[in-house]
Amino acid sequence: MDFKSAFYETLIVISPTVSAEEKKQIIYNVENLLKREGEILYLIHWGKKKLAYFINKNKYGIFYIFYCKLLKNSVKKIEKKITQNENIIRFLIIKITKKSKYYLDEKFHIIL
Repeated sequence: MDFKSAFYETLIVISPTVSAEEKKQIIYNVENLLKREGEILYLIHWGKKKLAYFINKNKYGIFYIFYCKLLKNSVKKIEKKITQNENIIRFLIIKITKKSKYYLDEKFHIIL
């Protein structure tokens, strides 16, 4: 079993039809999930954005980006948990390369 960790960017898109309380609960649950599997280094609330195409009859989505250090073997578990929430209409988890880490530090002062 591989217990090594790596840096990841986790993007979630929340349905714009959720209430403010539901949105807070979704973010809280995702934060706890990521903290159980690693460490959150930075969180960006990107806001409400227009989607490229309709998703579940929604034209807009609320975007959040988490930069975290996660165990490599826990990514599949995180993906499975996120897909269980019907108010998260899309998500993406990508591994951050050394070049990306340098760019994030220089451009946005996100130190990973």
